[in-house]
Amino acid sequence: MSSEDMYERGVADAERGELHPFYYQHYYHYRRGYDQARRRMRRPFWTTLLPGRHAVLIGGATLTIALIVIIGGIWRNNEKTDAALLAMPATDTVVTATARPTRTPLFPTATPEATPEPVVVTLRVNGFAQVANTEGRALRGRAAPGLKAPVRVAFAEGERVRILEGPVLADQYIWWRVEGRAGTGWAAQQSLEGVVWLIPVE
Repeated sequence: MSSEDMYERGVADAERGELHPFYYQHYYHYRRGYDQARRRMRRPFWTTLLPGRHAVLIGGATLTIALIVIIGGIWRNNEKTDAALLAMPATDTVVTATARPTRTPLFPTATPEATPEPVVVTLRVNGFAQVANTEGRALRGRAAPGLKAPVRVAFAEGERVRILEGPVLADQYIWWRVEGRAGTGWAAQQSLEGVVWLIPVE
């Protein structure tokens, strides 16, 4: 599922009042779409009709620009660090097709049924994970946890890997030793911005 699809899924779930806990925790674009839609829904309509709205809009635009400049600087610093964990695009990248979820219309029913709790799959030793959200690049596997350890192997986006050891916290990242087609190495679970690279699978 692309970033745009995850964003639209977050907006749709916010409009329906149905939060998907796993997507909200692990997918940045889903969380951004959900939060923006919720804020838009909470804003009263009559606030747009108050006098002086132009002054409010100008003040809000100025504050937004200042925040963008500050966040942009932080983002560039984090992006440089995250780039050290991703290699160039792998030639054997596996592209997985994800079925787009269908929207179920909300109609009142005479006998509502209880919604089962979603099963949350987490990373664990002897479990499996899939490399994702690397934008076509490979996830680097290092000889030890940490950015200074030499790169030993590269895992292609979409590749299914087995978790052998972890988690270990080093250099602000959570590391797992995983085994893939090309060998074993320590890979970071997600970026500093919350983009998940190792997604647990059954």
